Amino acid sequence: GVVSAMLQTVHDDSVPSISPGGTPVVILMVRDAYANYVVQTALDVCPPSPEREELLSVLNANLMTLRQFTFAKHIVAKLGA
Repeated sequence: GVVSAMLQTVHDDSVPSISPGGTPVVILMVRDAYANYVVQTALDVCPPSPEREELLSVLNANLMTLRQFTFAKHIVAKLGA
């Protein structure tokens, strides 16, 4: 769908990775019922790349936090944790 197409065409330098508060944007997204779908889709459609490795690194580094959010259960499962 739309999310898959966007993830395949977005350029890395067009998306900030850290929020003004210092929290990785992807972690803020996981907390949201709809935005976490984008993260799930990214894990499904992003090919092996430095960007995918960075995404996995941030998610794994915040695994304990992710486990606290109901919406993150599918992401935690995808990480195999």
